[in-house]
Amino acid sequence: MSLTGKPALTTAAAITNDGFWPDLALGDLLTKYRIPAEYADDVIKTGLMMAILRVNDQLEAVKAAIVALEFTTLAGYASVHHAREVGGINALQLQYEHAVFARAKAGLLKQFNTLSRKPEAENAAKESDDTEQYWLDESQGCIKAFFDLIVPASNTLGKANARVVLL
Repeated sequence: MSLTGKPALTTAAAITNDGFWPDLALGDLLTKYRIPAEYADDVIKTGLMMAILRVNDQLEAVKAAIVALEFTTLAGYASVHHAREVGGINALQLQYEHAVFARAKAGLLKQFNTLSRKPEAENAAKESDDTEQYWLDESQGCIKAFFDLIVPASNTLGKANARVVLL
């Protein structure tokens, strides 16, 4: 058992990606992004898979540009063109993980209010629109970083939602 009460093998499971983008582990999402332990494993897995799909779709032009340079994986491209590392992990790999995990957390936190639990006030921060927007913006900022580096003419926004206010 892990500290969350979930079997270690369940939370350590990797989600196989498309072969270009790296595989991501459920356990990393749980530990690095503090997903509430009350979620069933399938809820977390579905949230992570949906985030992978959404981020991969947004990064399709980045993937196409890298493949056009004759690289078959992000890791292959990163090792040649972007060797910068943080904590022994390639910076592009970290950007991708953060984009996906932040998107997954944003989606999962909005589901928290459907669980049986103590009074709503205790979980207000987990469920607030500001919290969701923060994680969506974190994800979109990482996506923008990929575009700025690999497809700079794309004019990709760094925020998940742009707002216009009339004065």
